[in-house]
Amino acid sequence: MDAFRGVVLIVFGVLALYRGWTLHTGRTALLAYALGVVSLAIGAWRVTHKPPA
Repeated sequence: MDAFRGVVLIVFGVLALYRGWTLHTGRTALLAYALGVVSLAIGAWRVTHKPPA
């Protein structure tokens, strides 16, 4: 289940980065970039780490 959540977070991170790219400027674009980066980082962490025993 952790791997599935990680993949979902990665997809949402890519969508957030794309939304930031389409906005280009302003606080909303910076927020989209920040959320995209955080989502990609958490998603990658969930995919690469082993689930708890």
